[in-house]
Amino acid sequence: MSLMARRLRRLWRRGIKKLFPRALPTLSVFRELGFHSDQYLLGLVDVLLPHCAYFVETGTHVGSTLAYVARTYPGVTCLSCEPSRQAFRQAVRNTRGLANAFIYNEDSETFLERLGARYPDLVSQEVLFWLDAHGQGFRWPLRAELAHITGKHRAAYVLIDDFQVPGRPHFGYDTYQDQSCSYDYIQSALNPKHRYDFYYPDYAERTSTHEAMRGWVLIDFGHERPPEGLGSLQGHLRHVSDEMRRSLEAQA
Repeated sequence: MSLMARRLRRLWRRGIKKLFPRALPTLSVFRELGFHSDQYLLGLVDVLLPHCAYFVETGTHVGSTLAYVARTYPGVTCLSCEPSRQAFRQAVRNTRGLANAFIYNEDSETFLERLGARYPDLVSQEVLFWLDAHGQGFRWPLRAELAHITGKHRAAYVLIDDFQVPGRPHFGYDTYQDQSCSYDYIQSALNPKHRYDFYYPDYAERTSTHEAMRGWVLIDFGHERPPEGLGSLQGHLRHVSDEMRRSLEAQA
């Protein structure tokens, strides 16, 4: 192709983009409280984060949860990623002034892969992960995220947002095409060298003023005992261990 032809093609493409601009993604409203403002989930986070040196989030969006954690726990290094340039810029603005908050304009698989080089002590520290890089219109990185975390870390607390809560249909969860944010979907990604404890929400009242009830799960691995303070959520948290899950599956 001649130089003139290439130039004409570039000019044509620019003209088409001006005539038919790609729709920008709709951004959520920034909230002062993170984690959907779910009071019981916030209570669980308050139990876990005092034990942690790092908070790692996938899917910053506009930064509500990242800003909340960084502001509430200034001694915790808060790391997050957001592939959308528009959302990334908004999140940077919303976390301005928080010296312990760091956002990377990357997809979550790249972000997690690079964390070891950026923060060499990460794998030896207590970490709370908040996995929220799944939704509509794309293939989810969730299984790759879990395979990386359970393969690289000896222990961690992993919270997954928008998760199916067994036996509690009032909690919403994400689905897209053949993907369902559930235990069956993630099971094969969990490294079998660990023993896992799963904690699900177990309450019926909606505590958020602006969002419907969304499901989630806490996956705890590599710890000899439950985190101190978990008893404060008694009656609002359901524990399912590996052994209990295998027993229930055998009975089914």
